[in-house]
Formats: sequence, C-alpha cells, structure tokens
Amino acid sequence: MTDTAIEDIYRRLNSLTEDVNTLKIQAGTIGTSQVAIAEILNLLITLSSEFREFRTTTNTRLANQTDVLNSHTIVLSNHTDDLNQLKTDVAEILRILRDRNGGSGL
Repeated sequence: MTDTAIEDIYRRLNSLTEDVNTLKIQAGTIGTSQVAIAEILNLLITLSSEFREFRTTTNTRLANQTDVLNSHTIVLSNHTDDLNQLKTDVAEILRILRDRNGGSGL
C-alpha cells in the first residue's frame, strides 16, 4: 500500500469516527428529549388528575355551603315571620290598652 492509500484510509476512518460521534451526540440528545417529554407527560397527567380531584372537592364544598346558606335563609325567613307576628301582636296589645283607657294611651 502506498502512503496515499494509507492517508486516504485514515482520512475515511477519521470521517467515520466524526460521523459516529455526531450520531452518539444526536442519539443522546434525542434520548434525553424523549425522557424529558415522558416526564412532562407524566407530570401533566398527575396535574390533570389532581385538578379533577380539586374541582370535585371544590364543587362538593360549594354544594355544602349552598345547602348551609339555604338552611340559614329559611331560618332567617322564619325569624322574620316571627318578628312580624310579634310586631302585629304588640300593636294589637297597645290598641287594646288604648281602648281600655279611653284612647288616652298608657
């Protein structure tokens, strides 16, 4: 073999070595990207599940608070009715007392 042929073989070998190193870098980058994408997808799935759970819990709490508010509204309405009846009764008692005292008041 001549020196030129040997140099050509070394040049081709160096070129192949560079190509292999480039492929290794690309494969590492692609592998790292795939791992990162898989981790991101797992995180999104976890977050989605946690968000659904949060939303369910929030809706349940809101429904419970609405029930409590409705219950309080009913109680308040009953007390308002009782207060109005009490006002009416006091007004009737005062009218009766005025009538007994000849309209002069107490």
